[in-house]
Amino acid sequence: AAISVGRFGGSIISAVPPQPPRNRSLSALTWNLVARTHGFPLLRHSVFFSDDYAAEFDDLFRRRRSPRAPTIYVCAQDRSDDAAEAPSGTERLLCLMNAPATGDTVTNDPRETEECAERAFATLARCGLTVMRRTQQTVTTTPTDFNRLFPATGGALYGPSSHGWRASFRRPGSRTRIPGLYLAGGSVHPGPGIPMAALSGRHAARSLLEDLGST
Repeated sequence: AAISVGRFGGSIISAVPPQPPRNRSLSALTWNLVARTHGFPLLRHSVFFSDDYAAEFDDLFRRRRSPRAPTIYVCAQDRSDDAAEAPSGTERLLCLMNAPATGDTVTNDPRETEECAERAFATLARCGLTVMRRTQQTVTTTPTDFNRLFPATGGALYGPSSHGWRASFRRPGSRTRIPGLYLAGGSVHPGPGIPMAALSGRHAARSLLEDLGST
């Protein structure tokens, strides 16, 4: 949705202007894997914080690099909010580490990506969670990959930056300049997160119905 384009009457129309790097939200390195875990009573959603939060955001926003002391989000997809319901064998995990949205200017090479993985899973181990990951059962996605999926975003996962009280109101709305193209999701108004994305879907559906009614 960040830079959808179409051709009408020989000219190209941009649905939403591209975001300059300084106005982008964060990207991420993610690991989708099937693995055994032990040592920590995981819930469905768990966050393992960096031991140097200031340094993490200095890396992300000033140095524009993956953090040396990352915070890691883990979604244990086979668990609930009750830690007693742990799987007996392998389980499906999504592990996410914040990264700068530089996927259109910096190519993540495999060696650097593996170094990031080592730091990420070392953070988990420091907090008591051991993940016995195997390469053949892991899918890694980098800012470069996210930019390839969503061109001109740099891999930003949450649309424009959320800094400042006016940020939500600067996001694109459900209607675009391209007739028949409507936007919904975490990168448009009112913002990222499941509740917000659901609201944007309702806005888009309402706009579509209103426009169809007017024709």
